[in-house]
Amino acid sequence: MDQILSQEEIDALLKGITEGEIPTEETVQKEPEVQPFEFFTKIKTKKEKLPALDFVYDRFSKSLADSLSLFLGKELEISLAQKQYVEYGEFIKTLPLPTNMNIVVTEGLKGFFILIFDAKLVFAILEIIFGSSKVMGARVEGREFTRIEMGVIKRLIEIILSELEKAWAPVYEIKCRYSRSEINPNYVTMISMEETVHLTTFNVEIEDAKGWFQIVVPYGILDTIKEYLISAPAREDMQMRERWFKHLRENVMDVALEVRAVLAKKRIYLQDFLRMKEKGILFLDKHVDDPIEVYVEHKKLLEGNIGTYRGSMAVRIERAVHATKGGSTNGGVFYRKQGHI
Repeated sequence: MDQILSQEEIDALLKGITEGEIPTEETVQKEPEVQPFEFFTKIKTKKEKLPALDFVYDRFSKSLADSLSLFLGKELEISLAQKQYVEYGEFIKTLPLPTNMNIVVTEGLKGFFILIFDAKLVFAILEIIFGSSKVMGARVEGREFTRIEMGVIKRLIEIILSELEKAWAPVYEIKCRYSRSEINPNYVTMISMEETVHLTTFNVEIEDAKGWFQIVVPYGILDTIKEYLISAPAREDMQMRERWFKHLRENVMDVALEVRAVLAKKRIYLQDFLRMKEKGILFLDKHVDDPIEVYVEHKKLLEGNIGTYRGSMAVRIERAVHATKGGSTNGGVFYRKQGHI
């Protein structure tokens, strides 16, 4: 009770504090801390809808399912599981080690993207290729991929990139080229940890085995062609374009071409030509076994050997002088057209 102040003591204390006779502790007012604001990061993390990209991946998943089924000889299903914007640094924390990250360079987009395969998917495909009658899904051992397994992965990448180019064609023309593979996400240094990427996950089912693969595209690359991605091409326009391409191809294939097989050529003087007579001999610069030249519309495109085929003179094509998009022409036969050698 001795510690309880009387009313007089309380009044005296308040007066002393007010007049400054009793010292008090100074209140230190803290200045507010300045928090940095990353404008660039904020802009990149803004989630934008890109309908044309959805169209591309939907088209891609359907065509890839057909191509892989043909390649493996087994029916499989591919479904578009998830599309999202994520920070690259946060994304790679979710990946198992080792993982399979494949860097693909894109011509047209002037950039690159990353193709990531689930190890279970790779081992399931290996089971099929090496003759397993039933795919159950292999146990993932947490080891690096062998050279044989990397060969399978590269073949898988070739098929995926081919279908991806076709799927992109109605929206934007791109060419994809495999660059290299990494097993540790930290070795992929072309993307900063703070950068936003567009992540698309595809689920794959092969009999009882399930797996996935992912396509990771830096947002900055998509931003360069955003005007092509903000509206999806109409499906009616696509069907019309495909019909026109088919009709145009059929008509082009009916175009007649002049094909000439030239035995030899020789330049002579006019006076020698005037002295030539019946049963005279003209010496050529070619040996009898040398290949002859084949001209298509006055352009030398092929070489071959002359002979007979089913009672008619013919030329067996040995090689293409200029490589064509269709590839080799070895083993083909041209028949002699009347009026042409």
